[in-house]
Amino acid sequence: MKVMRSIIQFVSTSLLVLSASTSAHAQDPNVEGRNFLAEGNNSAASKKFAEAAKINPFDASALNNQAVALAAQGDNEKALNLLERANRLAPNRADITANLNELRNWMNRNSPQVAAVQRKSPVPGAYPNQGDIPPEPPPLWKK
Repeated sequence: MKVMRSIIQFVSTSLLVLSASTSAHAQDPNVEGRNFLAEGNNSAASKKFAEAAKINPFDASALNNQAVALAAQGDNEKALNLLERANRLAPNRADITANLNELRNWMNRNSPQVAAVQRKSPVPGAYPNQGDIPPEPPPLWKK
């Protein structure tokens, strides 16, 4: 009887720990943000990564991931600012440096086109051989 009570107590304690661990993991905004990114819900992902960065403003991964979600939504300037900050926080992270360089290069190549797109009416001929549509931004999260 005493042994059975010990086993039940051990199993109950293990389940509580497992439940708390699973619950904490499910509520981790970084995990939720990555899940939203994988589903293609960039807006929700951006909000979750912003939440993670609010919890820990020095989390370079959260800043990088939020930048990826924002770039996917076309908010390249804010994405660039976040990537620059993430790069300052973690200068040895190759993925962050690659994302930063790729976004900088894309913006440098397309800055006149990006500015033209942000006007109320598109500028005819601003994008030779492509009509009036700028090239797609780089898919930072696929690397």
